[in-house]
Amino acid sequence: MKYNFLLFLFLFTPGLLEADSDVFTLNGKPVPDIVATANGFPLTSERLQSEMLAFRMRAQQHGEKVNPSEELTIARELVKAEIAQELIVQKAHSLNIKITPQQIDRQIQSIEDQFPSHTAFITALAFQRLNIETLKKKIERTLLEDELIRLEIAPKVKLSDDTIKNFYNDNMERFSKPILYRVKHILITTLQTSGEADDEASKKKALRMANMINEEAKYKIEKVLQKIKAGASFDHLVKEFSEDESSIQNGGLLGDLHPGGTLPEIAEAMVKLREGETSGIIKSSFGYHILKLEEIIPSELIPFEETKSDILNLLMKKETKNLLKDYLIDLEKKAKIEIFI
Repeated sequence: MKYNFLLFLFLFTPGLLEADSDVFTLNGKPVPDIVATANGFPLTSERLQSEMLAFRMRAQQHGEKVNPSEELTIARELVKAEIAQELIVQKAHSLNIKITPQQIDRQIQSIEDQFPSHTAFITALAFQRLNIETLKKKIERTLLEDELIRLEIAPKVKLSDDTIKNFYNDNMERFSKPILYRVKHILITTLQTSGEADDEASKKKALRMANMINEEAKYKIEKVLQKIKAGASFDHLVKEFSEDESSIQNGGLLGDLHPGGTLPEIAEAMVKLREGETSGIIKSSFGYHILKLEEIIPSELIPFEETKSDILNLLMKKETKNLLKDYLIDLEKKAKIEIFI
């Protein structure tokens, strides 16, 4: 579906709506009951208010805030988007495209299932000035748009094998498996103090205990490093000393790691090692590590045949989006549109 309704409904942050009054305003000015018409069909201020609330929630989720002076501009863009969807819905109706109540109910249920309770679901709706009936209408509009695209737009998308292959050739970096480092480690854990003790004496006691444990950990890892330098078996030392229970049975194997997907301290050390080489002592938030680089797995180009279907889907979505824009432009040229904000 076009919209992620769970995200739409559940981005509410406490306090976001406290400033909202019963009168819907934009930059301090009341909004008319009808904000626009599309071929005579009215788009209400309630519909715009719901979309505006969703926009504010998404902005807040990304750490942004809507400036009151920008509200009118944003609202007009939202109205234009609602008009475009209304024209698509009208076109779908003219083509006798229908959405059954069962289809809508399945979507409603899939949304509600992601909430802890029915009450939480209804509350999330209310925060965005929605109820079950208005949500059903919103879902129906989206399903009508999806079906119209499937019937009217998608069949017009034509992609040749050459187009798909050219995209692969022009974007080979997107289809390359990254270089990986097969790494083992020995871990001696350290203790982190939270500083949440009830009194100063307890804090000092906890700190002393943590320091003692961490000094012992440092002594152990230095002892391990001396044994490695003396030629001891890394796998044997893993079994004798490592405190990482999840990797002990695999000789300390951390896995096939990408520098961007592991701890920065581990990444920085492992890329400097040669195959079969061990590192010095590395300190991380987990404790003290010694690494052994087993193998460097080079970057590998994924064969075209393995990516062909993914590229096809990507290009089809892109071309469908472009054709939909042209389709909408044609609908807008033939429509009678009035905007009142």
